[in-house]
Amino acid sequence: MNSVEAKAFVDEFYKKVAARWRERVTNCAFMEKLRGGTLPRAALRLFFKNWGAYTIEINTVEAASYHKHIHFFRKHRDLMAPMAQKLADELVHPKPPGHVHVVLETARALGISEDEIFLSPMLAEFRAKIDFKRSILWEGTLAEFYAAGATEEQTGYWSADFFKALTRHYGLSAEEAIYFSTHEEADLKEHADGVMGHGSFRRLVLQRLLEDRMAEVRPGYSLEYCGLTAVDLHGVILQAALNATAS
Repeated sequence: MNSVEAKAFVDEFYKKVAARWRERVTNCAFMEKLRGGTLPRAALRLFFKNWGAYTIEINTVEAASYHKHIHFFRKHRDLMAPMAQKLADELVHPKPPGHVHVVLETARALGISEDEIFLSPMLAEFRAKIDFKRSILWEGTLAEFYAAGATEEQTGYWSADFFKALTRHYGLSAEEAIYFSTHEEADLKEHADGVMGHGSFRRLVLQRLLEDRMAEVRPGYSLEYCGLTAVDLHGVILQAALNATAS
């Protein structure tokens, strides 16, 4: 594809991911209850305990992806700096080891200990979500990985909804809900003196893959399948937190 065709393809692909996100995440029972302030605090705590553990592992997957996909970045050298900035954003900001600091600030506000974040086993559904991303990285193609990563843009909008709910209905201050405000900014906006929004970076990589005839996929792993499955698994983890705390 030329650049115009590739961008049009990516835009349409992201529209499909956004529509699936509205169906499976935005309009799911967990998020409806959260936005309305009726989500039980036990479900909220259980979700964030597991989500905090997930964020630690997903950041290591992202770091490993730079090594796995270095052949692409050596060819597209203009993307090496944005990739390095993205990793630094996750692993260095606001200080090493990175965004885990804002995870812990929000966890403390919800009454979750550091050991619960770092050492507790995840619910099976959260493990399935991280293992899907890990298997795509090590067994799949570069295009499959970035198609599955199309959810990062939607995670920014989801983080904004979460931040509003926590500060409006659950008594958290803006400082205590910082994990979600940080990720709304990081995923959707240029920030920190020119760091590209993570969602925009992923769009650009996928576009380049299409332009460069590098968008290979395995049988059963179309770009659409990878993107929509990543959405579906996000919906599954939210429902899991509800199911585990149902009376």
